[in-house]
Amino acid sequence: MPLVLDLVLLAAGVVLWQRASSEGDDVWSLFLRGLAVIDLVVITIGNGALWIELPLLILALALPSVAQLEQRRR
Repeated sequence: MPLVLDLVLLAAGVVLWQRASSEGDDVWSLFLRGLAVIDLVVITIGNGALWIELPLLILALALPSVAQLEQRRR
């Protein structure tokens, strides 16, 4: 079971990295890439910190894109 969970978290990190690559704002892209790197570090080093990582990863994947934020302003 831990291997499946690690693979899901690894996939979430890859999704965050790809989402960061498609963003137009450099700061937002850097923030998302930082979250992806933290995700990968926690997967490889900290095996017991999933209760911290899972809610933060769900929050990171739920963040709106810069384009959506700009559309809300208009």
